[in-house]
Formats: sequence, structure tokens, C-alpha cells
Amino acid sequence: MPFFRSLIIAFFSVIVCYFILVPPRRPTWLPLPMSKRNKQTPASTRCLALGISLTASYGTISIRHEDGSFEDIGCEHGDQNYLDMMQRFSRLSSSHPAPPYFRMEDQWDDQPRQGFRSARKLIFLPASSDVRTLSTLTSSLISLAKSHASSSSIASVVISYPALPGLYAEDISDTALYCNLPLLYGNHRYPPRTIVSTYTGNRMGLCSSYTDEKQCRQEGLALPVRSVILVEYTSAAVLLHTMSMREANDLADPDTDLSIHYFSLGDDQNSENVGRHTRRKSTREAVIELLRRRYKRLPEPPWPPKVITVLLIGSPRDIDIDGIYELVNGAVEEAGFEVEVFATNPRFVAARGAAELAWRALSLTKQTNMEL
Repeated sequence: MPFFRSLIIAFFSVIVCYFILVPPRRPTWLPLPMSKRNKQTPASTRCLALGISLTASYGTISIRHEDGSFEDIGCEHGDQNYLDMMQRFSRLSSSHPAPPYFRMEDQWDDQPRQGFRSARKLIFLPASSDVRTLSTLTSSLISLAKSHASSSSIASVVISYPALPGLYAEDISDTALYCNLPLLYGNHRYPPRTIVSTYTGNRMGLCSSYTDEKQCRQEGLALPVRSVILVEYTSAAVLLHTMSMREANDLADPDTDLSIHYFSLGDDQNSENVGRHTRRKSTREAVIELLRRRYKRLPEPPWPPKVITVLLIGSPRDIDIDGIYELVNGAVEEAGFEVEVFATNPRFVAARGAAELAWRALSLTKQTNMEL
């Protein structure tokens, strides 16, 4: 007993000394003050702004160059642990309180979990086992970029992630922390979900004065509001996310309108034909149901909005084989709306949008450095 008592006393003494002598860490999900952002920017003249898009089954990475062009580096598929984790995240039972908090009760209830995550990070472990799994795929994507541009330094990274009930902005921030990535925060504030990065990748919701936060905000308020539905489609799953959008900004609000369907894959040609029919039927019904649920009117065309903006991403091969472009177009019209579809470069457009946000965050940081 004396030994264990001494051990406990020593443990708490170390913890107390740490928090007295070492300045407390700022929560990784909270945007950095402008005065501290400059410390994260490397002095190298050749800086990479990388965008990573994590999906339900794979991840992609793109570079945004100084001249405004993009370069799609590659795609990495998640291992079985990643696939199982994403499928678990898709269930409502996986949701829990997480920052940013919208109720004081949630913040209070989440303190034990936050304490455990902080303790793991203090000893240089990932904040959770899920963060470790996310970091494995993220590290593979970063390795692709380093191999592609070995003479350049990574100056800014934005990671977008699917809007699943059990996946939160803090998981993405902690993934970047564990991978030692410069996660700069610009006008987008929180790590963007896929609908935001895809919106950005299609050049919507962007201001021209992105090195001036106040002016960028004013420009953003003048942008048109769009009713957007994201359709992320592969032969393994379809993820739908709808929201009203104006600026390319994510508030990390957990209250989202989603529809998620995982498909079972057949082994023979006949099963594949049946599976194709099932996937098409499920996708069509899901689009109609989600739009009608969102706008609260079932048989009649809602007013407003008049037009639905569809962002179609995923596997180009699966989208083409299953005829998803035409199917989604028809489903939106059947739900009672006019439709505009953006389906250019469906595999990499979200990563490009994330890279654009990474570049803008880096440019804002550089501008701030010059003013200080």
C-alpha cells in the first residue's frame, strides 16, 4: 500500500508541476490568434499549400500553386480499419458532444473525454485510436506529396472530411497535430467538411480580398445563397449532405441534414447487375427523401428555393457506369426543383477546394507577418 500511495502522489505531483510550469496548450480545434499564426509559417520561398480530402473509403491530395493552378497528386485507399471506422462513424449512435460546443451542458459532459484526449497528447500519442487510423491514411497522402515535390516545404494544409455523425473537427485537427502538419486557419476557421471543400473547388463562396479578413467577410455577405446538396458516390456507399451555403466556411455545426447508405458488393456478374440496380434505386430515393425532408413539403414543389445546386463527387468510373449524373438530375427534378449540377473532376475537386483554402490561409498569414 505505501508503494501505491507514493506512486499516486508522484503522479499527481508531476501533473500539477506540468500545468504550473508549462503554459497550457490551446485546444487544437480553436483557431489561432492572428499574432501567433506567423510562427507556423516556414521561411522557405517554395512553400506547398496542400489540400487533403478524406472520404468514406479513400483519400486524395492536391497542390495549389502560386499561379492559381492545381496539381492532383494521388489517391490512397483506406485499409480495413479505416473502412470499419468510417462505417461506424455513419451511425447516429457514434455521435457525442464535441467542440465547438453549442450548449454549456455538452461542454460539461465532454470534460472526461477531453481530459483523456489531452493526456494522450501530452505523452505524444494520438488523441484517440480513431485519430491514429485517420493519421495512417493522412500520412500516406503526405508522403505522396513529399515524393512529388521533395525540394519544397509544406507550409499549409487543409484536411476536409465527410459529414458523418461520429466524425468531428477536433478529430481532423488532432490528426494534423499528430502528423505534425501546419494546419493554418484562414477565413474558413474550422476544418471544412466535404460539402464546403467541394463548394470551394467549384469556385463558389470565395472572396477576392482573402488577405484582409474584414473585407473578405464583407464580400462574403454579398454572395448569393445557394441550396446545395452534395452527392458523394462510389459503388461502396453514397453519402448525401444538404445545406444552404453562401461563403466557403464551415462552422462545425453537428446539426446536419444527411443521408448515408452503404452497399454490399456482389461477387459475380449477375450480383453486380442486381447491385447496380439497387444502388441506383437507393440513391434516387435518398435524394428525393432528403430534399423533401429538408424543405418540409412532401408532394408539392417547395418555394423557395427554386434551384438546387448539386455537387457530384466520388469515383468517376462508378458515377459513369451507374449513370449517376442523369439519375441525380432526374431525382432533383422529381422532388420539385430546378437543378444545376457541378460534376467536374469528381475525384479531386474536394481536395482542390481544400488546397485553395490552404493557400488562402497561408497568404493571410504572410500578409499578417508583413503588417506586424
